Amino acid sequence: MEYAVEELKSALIELCESEGILYAMVAVDRRTKEIILPDTLQGALQHPEYFVCTCKKVKDNYIVEEITKA
Repeated sequence: MEYAVEELKSALIELCESEGILYAMVAVDRRTKEIILPDTLQGALQHPEYFVCTCKKVKDNYIVEEITKA
């Protein structure tokens, strides 16, 4: 089952909030919503099932931005 981008962003924000993470660059598997720390950004961007993004805390909110190229 494939998840919508908003669900993936939500899962990442939830994890960052619960772990107290201020900044993360990760790949999220669109099928499983598993959050992955890829070996290389280039490799993650070439994987069609990964949503590659950054998540950062700005004041009291988290902002998720998609990365489309290295």
